[in-house]
Amino acid sequence: MRHPALMYKIIGADLKEYGPVSVEQLRQWIREGRVNGQTKVQVADSTEWKSMADCPEFADVLPKTSQALPTPFVPITPLAAPPRNSQTAVWSLVTGIASLLCCCACIVGPVAIVLGIVALSQLKSHPELTGRGFAITGIVLGIISLLLGAAVWVVLFSSPDFMQALRNAAQQQ
Repeated sequence: MRHPALMYKIIGADLKEYGPVSVEQLRQWIREGRVNGQTKVQVADSTEWKSMADCPEFADVLPKTSQALPTPFVPITPLAAPPRNSQTAVWSLVTGIASLLCCCACIVGPVAIVLGIVALSQLKSHPELTGRGFAITGIVLGIISLLLGAAVWVVLFSSPDFMQALRNAAQQQ
C-alpha cells in the first residue's frame, strides 16, 4: 500500500533530522542502503517517531529479517585474583625503615638485608607474587643503616674524649 501524499522526516546516522521527504524518496534510500529498518521516521505532521520497520508502507522494500539467532553460550571466567605482595618483601621494607629510625642499626639492619634477599629469591620462584621494590628498598635501607651505624662508631672511637670516658667507665666497674 503506497502513500504518495505523505511526507516524512528521518533521523540520520549523524543524529540530525532530515526532511520532509516523500515515500518514494525514502524507498529509494532504502534500496541504496542509506536508511534501514532501524532508522527513526516520523510522518511530517505527527510527533511520534518510530522505526521504519514498524511502518507498513516500507515493508515491501525493507529486507526481510530472519528470526534472531540465539547468542552462543560464552562461559564466564572468574576474575583473576589481584597480585599479592610477598610478606617477606614487606617485612624487609618495614625492618629497613626501622633500622634507620631506631638506634638498633646493628641488629635490625642485617635483618632487613637478609629478609630482602630471601624475598627476591621467593619472587623469582613465585612469579604470581609482587614486591620486588619493597625487597630492594629494604636491602638498601638496611645497608644504609649499617653504614651510618659504622660511621657513628668510627667517629665515637676516634674521639679522645669518648675514649677517656669509656676507660673511666671500665675502671669504675
